[in-house]
Parts: sequence; structure tokens; C-alpha cells
Amino acid sequence: ASLFRSREFTRASLALFFVFVAFAAWLLGTVLFFQDSWHYSAIRAGLAIAPAPLVAAVFAVNSGRIRERFGRVAPAVCGPLLLGLGAAFWLVATPADPDYVTRFLPGLLVAGAGSGLTQAPLFAAASTLPRDRATTGSAVLNMARQVGSAIGVALLVALLASSHPHALAAFQRGWWLQVGASLLAAVTVAGLRGTAVRRRSQTGTVSV
Repeated sequence: ASLFRSREFTRASLALFFVFVAFAAWLLGTVLFFQDSWHYSAIRAGLAIAPAPLVAAVFAVNSGRIRERFGRVAPAVCGPLLLGLGAAFWLVATPADPDYVTRFLPGLLVAGAGSGLTQAPLFAAASTLPRDRATTGSAVLNMARQVGSAIGVALLVALLASSHPHALAAFQRGWWLQVGASLLAAVTVAGLRGTAVRRRSQTGTVSV
């Protein structure tokens, strides 16, 4: 319980939970959409989703440089927003018939960038804890990730089962789940900026 006395750590844990609800729904939902709605083979579906993790890796590798330039809060807020924006693009642009390059790929690239931006600054919240609690804090953050992923998959399966599994509308429900969870993550992390501002007014320093 002492871990959650740190408001920054608590918000980061909640944000990771929401991010991975969205992330799990995104990965599983996209593969199922390609195979069940657009009738891609398993290999073709895997190749079709590949640009997203590649973009995520590029942003994750450069997370240190991004943090030095923009701080830790800004990427942690922008990342979930981009993850949700990818799903919003699919809600607006993706048709029932295959049109990968112009009507789906842009959303994958945006969501991939969001995933790469988000995770490093949120996991770094463990470093805000006392040294003797940092290891336990890292375990709690990983638990938030795992629980969020499990719940994201469960919610997606429930949403897909509530209508015809091959219909576009079924997958649109999953995209709405991604949008909602991403927005909750962004709002949760954005609260850290308000905390930092209040600290500045009290102590003359900022913790970001």
C-alpha cells in the first residue's frame, strides 16, 4: 500500500492498465479483422500487422532522446492519444472490403507510434520510488500491464461475440474499446502535469 502513496506511481500504474487494455484489443482485434472480415491467411495477416511493431520499435529505441527533448509526461500523454487515433481512423475510414494501404495502414502506423512512445515513460515511474521499493514497483507495473492485457482480450471477445463475428460492426466495437481505454490512459497521465505545477508553486522545483 505504501507504493501508492506516490501519486505519480499510482497514475502510471493506472495508465499502464488502460494502455494495455487498448493494446491487447488492438493486436488481437486487428488479426481477427484481417482473417475473419477481409479473409487474409494467417501469414498475410501477420505481414499486414508488421509495420505497427516496427514503428513502435523505432520510437521505443529513441525514447531517451524524446524524453530529453520533451520530458516524460508529454510522450506518455501523446502515446495513448495516438493509439486511440489509430482506432478512430479505422472507425471512419476502414470499409468491409479489403483496402489495406489507404484505409488501414495509416491507422497502424499511428497506433504503432503511440505504443512506442507510451511504455518507456510509464515504466520509468518505478524510478520515482525509494530505492528499496523500486523492484516491487516494477513488479506492480508489470502486473498492471498483464491484468490490462487480460481484461482487454476478455472485453474484445465479449464485444465480438455480441454480434456476427464477421461483420464490420463487430470489429468497430473493438475499435471503440481501444479509443475509450486510450483516452482514459491519456487523462490519467495528464494529471501528473497538474501535480508538477502545484509542486513548482510550493517548492520552486518541478518533478517530471
